[in-house]
Amino acid sequence: MTSSVSAPAPLNRRKTRSARTSSRPARRAARRASPPHRLVCLLVIMGPAIPKIVHFFGLFILCSMFEGSLSAQFKVSSTISVVAALGSDVLLPCRLIPEMNAEKMEIRWFKPRYRPYVHLYINGKDDYSIQMPQFANRTELLKENITRGIFPLKIRNVTAQDSGEYYCLVESSDHHGRTTVQLQVTAVGSLPVISPNTYTSNDTAFCESCGWLPEPSLIWTDTQGNRVIPSKEKVYRDEKSLYCIFSIISLPDSSNITCTVLNSVNQSKYHSKQIRETGLPVTCRDQYSRYIVFWPCLAALIVSFGYIYHQSKELSKYLKRFIGT
Repeated sequence: MTSSVSAPAPLNRRKTRSARTSSRPARRAARRASPPHRLVCLLVIMGPAIPKIVHFFGLFILCSMFEGSLSAQFKVSSTISVVAALGSDVLLPCRLIPEMNAEKMEIRWFKPRYRPYVHLYINGKDDYSIQMPQFANRTELLKENITRGIFPLKIRNVTAQDSGEYYCLVESSDHHGRTTVQLQVTAVGSLPVISPNTYTSNDTAFCESCGWLPEPSLIWTDTQGNRVIPSKEKVYRDEKSLYCIFSIISLPDSSNITCTVLNSVNQSKYHSKQIRETGLPVTCRDQYSRYIVFWPCLAALIVSFGYIYHQSKELSKYLKRFIGT
């Protein structure tokens, strides 16, 4: 009994295994034919995050679409100010940020009006047709690095009239930008000259210096270095538009007086010193005294000659009448 019952068991296991093996292709085919249940499960799990994912990919697609147009945006940049000596050459910087090719852009330098301009680059070449007359044959747009968006303006032989604010305007087909740069032209004037004032009887002196840019300042100091306030001061421009300064003071009691003219831009300064005794120099006092004595004496002499001449005529008339009678 025991042997008859246990014998069929291995056969049944083999049948079961073969049945399972034969059913695998059927299950696979059924899975292929059935809906993608894994994707459905994934969507169920990530359901709340789907709008954010769609929004992210939407932004990514939009940025990709407008990448070309965004790359054309730029900013025009320069330094705040440039200082140049009178008669020298100067470069006014201008560049694009980020770097890009500016060969096909319009680059216009002007001050203070848009037209007439200081310099114009358009359609790949320079245009001088409406240039300001004062800049004729003196400007050049440097193009060595224009493909990198760097194009400074060179001005030759700068003059006093060139000082001021300049605008660099850059235009492309769909964008434009502008920046400003201040040009300050400087010049160091003549050594100040101190002279006694011979036109008044007071102990005064004046100091004068010309040829300055920008407008200078003048300081009087005595022996101790104390400032002396001038009684009169005047600043004016000469025929070359350079500044002259003129100042008058009452001479202090100290023996020395110093006149200093300052340039605020490049800190240039000139000193002039006068050594005096008491009052005006003797030569000036003597000259002034001679003038005081000379003119009244001359007037009295003229009056005396007139009186004598008149009296002589009267005397001759009287003698003629007397002799005639």
